[in-house]
Amino acid sequence: MVRDDAACDLAVIELDAPGAGDRLRGLVERGVPVLAFGSHMDAEQLRAARDAGAAAVPNSQVETRLRELLGGLSS
Repeated sequence: MVRDDAACDLAVIELDAPGAGDRLRGLVERGVPVLAFGSHMDAEQLRAARDAGAAAVPNSQVETRLRELLGGLSS
């Protein structure tokens, strides 16, 4: 885990975190894959993250999707 966005190969962002939207868009613009997660009750927030270029899933699916993304990075 790194806190420096410039040093990451994959970002995992909680959509409720302060500044999450700006951070997500900045990472996607640089070509960094982003896994965004949030409440299944906030479909609009998840949709906006997908529209911005992130893989966005409800909290219940974050672990499964992260495993899939990590598997793709190692091949």
